[in-house]
Amino acid sequence: MKIAISSDNQIYELSSPKVISTDNELLVKAISELTPKEKRMKAKSLVLVNKKTKKILLELSLIHNQHFYPLSILDYANAMMKLMKKEISNLPIMSLDSHDYNFCDFNCKDCLAVDTREWSQRELDFNTFNIDDYEKVLKEIARYSKERGCDSVRFEMSGEGNPDMYKHRARIIKFAAEECNMKPVYISSGSRLDEETIDVLAKYAYYIRISLPGVNNKAYDIYSAQKIAEDKKFNYEKAIQLIETLIKKRKEYGREDKLMIGARTCMRPENEGSYIETAKKLGNMGVDSFQIVKILIPMGEKIDHYKLTENTIKEIEELQTNYKNYGLLHVQTPHDLDYMYYDREIEDTRKPSQCYSAFLSPILYGPHLVVCTHWEKIKDIADSHYGKMTGEVGQLEEMMCGENGQRIRKCVPEKCSSCCSIFDNQILEVLRSQLALESNLDNVEFLLTY
Repeated sequence: MKIAISSDNQIYELSSPKVISTDNELLVKAISELTPKEKRMKAKSLVLVNKKTKKILLELSLIHNQHFYPLSILDYANAMMKLMKKEISNLPIMSLDSHDYNFCDFNCKDCLAVDTREWSQRELDFNTFNIDDYEKVLKEIARYSKERGCDSVRFEMSGEGNPDMYKHRARIIKFAAEECNMKPVYISSGSRLDEETIDVLAKYAYYIRISLPGVNNKAYDIYSAQKIAEDKKFNYEKAIQLIETLIKKRKEYGREDKLMIGARTCMRPENEGSYIETAKKLGNMGVDSFQIVKILIPMGEKIDHYKLTENTIKEIEELQTNYKNYGLLHVQTPHDLDYMYYDREIEDTRKPSQCYSAFLSPILYGPHLVVCTHWEKIKDIADSHYGKMTGEVGQLEEMMCGENGQRIRKCVPEKCSSCCSIFDNQILEVLRSQLALESNLDNVEFLLTY
């Protein structure tokens, strides 16, 4: 039986093409027992429903719960609803990806950040984010978003360098959570995590994802390419031990219901035969999510030179079918099991009418607010940088909504040859278009289905 839940926790049964209110005690009990994490991660689709007729007007099944966590697609849909109803003049920043440290201890093959790291050191004089300025900037972003209906911004720390190496990591996580009501998300190899940061992450983070260059020691060593003595290298076994430590710390703080812990690896020839073994190991430990992703094709390379083997395809398909039996809440594998690499170039016909992610999920590159994380945009100061933030109250209104901000957003997606947020932009375009068809938006609401 398929059910739906509204933002105020009203429960419905789905009887296509309608939803029907229910007082089924078993359903009510089952939903009430879902943890906050399960409620977001187990959702199957987003529906738009007419409140009076209960007719389903739209259903979207590809909602990528892990991608938005600890928010959900419902939060983004409701933000679009507020904009269309003119309750807010602009969309809030709902997810902030902060690149606050510009050095790394790994030399990963296919790393997308090498070029921009060197460029930013040269052109922006950026190496690390001053902590006092950082706190002011987060405070200003939290204020701006709260005034536009988003009380708790998803605050992701990742990218460019190894975030473990930022000396104020524990302090900025605690500040974001306690002073800005943000929901911290942390993505790194974990190779330089210290005890203080591990403790703060377990206490305040909502999602910790450990990146695995390989899912066995051989692959990990090849693709992390650490240029240090063998006995000092961080390896697959040490990464697994770190994940175990994080899980134990999560339990100490009683946050199994909120904090999602995951691991992510790329498709590599040397990983063949180790995907399922790793999935079982992670599931037995208490890990929630395991992602296996394709790698962006290097410049000048051809995708068809990197076909997946039949053994890898079979292993990934088996993992996708049986992941719950391994103890995992979520698994992500490529939709097309054909090649190891992918190309994110977009045709003009697939481009949305505007770049919604430039409003909803810009990045902080040090103190510089940029429309997205694509290297073309990071290096395009004139047409992709909103500006350098100081944390001055009211700065974001001018930066995001002023003449220059509007001009910048006119440049995207028109000038974009590829897109890091194509899914977000396409789904928000669908939601906006559907809402535009409704004569009275007070008569419709979004629900998540299970």
